[in-house]
Amino acid sequence: MKLHLILLALLAAPLSAQTATPKLPPEVQTGLRCAALFSLVAGEQARQGARDWPPITQRGREFFVRISARAMDVGKLDRPALQALMRGEVAAVRKSETRAALKAPCLAMLDANIPVDRRRQP
Repeated sequence: MKLHLILLALLAAPLSAQTATPKLPPEVQTGLRCAALFSLVAGEQARQGARDWPPITQRGREFFVRISARAMDVGKLDRPALQALMRGEVAAVRKSETRAALKAPCLAMLDANIPVDRRRQP
């Protein structure tokens, strides 16, 4: 369990391009990074890509809404500040090596926060 928290904290470490970002708890920063990744993957899935991921659109959207609201509350962010922060996260996760490293921890975070509704599975 401690290793999982350490990994999340490492993933949440701000990138050098984001030094002006507000201080957010590591789990919120990691959540924002995962939300950015889920947005990119959902877009790819809509275009028939990212088949190595489970369906992410609905759960990813809900995760995005929840973590965005939490970031705004905890970080006292307004909408433009959140949008700027998310643009930075999207730029960071566009790098393929970052995406590969984030896949497992982000899917674990998604499952912990937005469980799969087995009743809706085909």
